[in-house]
Amino acid sequence: MSNDWLPSSRIFVITMCRNWMAYMTLDVRTTLGVPAEQFTALTTLFETAEALLQKSMDDAERTHVITVECQVAFMALKEKMRFFRDRYFKLPPLTEGDWAALGFRPRDTHPTPIPAPDGVPAVSLSYPGGPHALTAHLGPLAGTRELDPDSDYGYTLYVGIMPPGGATLEQAASEKHYLMKAPADGKGLRHLRFTRRQKEKLLY
Repeated sequence: MSNDWLPSSRIFVITMCRNWMAYMTLDVRTTLGVPAEQFTALTTLFETAEALLQKSMDDAERTHVITVECQVAFMALKEKMRFFRDRYFKLPPLTEGDWAALGFRPRDTHPTPIPAPDGVPAVSLSYPGGPHALTAHLGPLAGTRELDPDSDYGYTLYVGIMPPGGATLEQAASEKHYLMKAPADGKGLRHLRFTRRQKEKLLY
């Protein structure tokens, strides 16, 4: 299940934002510390997105330009809504009833613990073609049990490049931090990225 609280439907985004603005009376905005200029900015983005959504749903008015403008307007509105939720909608001063009125799911006060992964990961490499390119294939080690899907969240990749015979001091101090000797473990390898994919392209 996605952790994103924003609705996927533009109509539902408009409905949620309209409810927010009705909920945020002057007294509520004062309690939450919402500056007048921020509320005005939210209102302006809402009105722009709502107007463009209406045009995009009207066959007589819909054009490619309107479609693009509508997309941009909703991106801006959702960004501002995320800002409001992160900056101003806090428990407390909001109550659980306020939280529900704003369209959010009740907070889970007893989350199910997710254990640390105890499967054995493995990586294999293939060569897709082209200079300095590799593809890393990530997954559980063959013959071991499958990773728990609840704790199999992703993979953190670390890399190291060792020239034949080991790097010189100058190479080791370069941007790529070439290895002077083969590592006995993962210590000293350079962090590359975190990924949730099972196939990741690498450049070296």
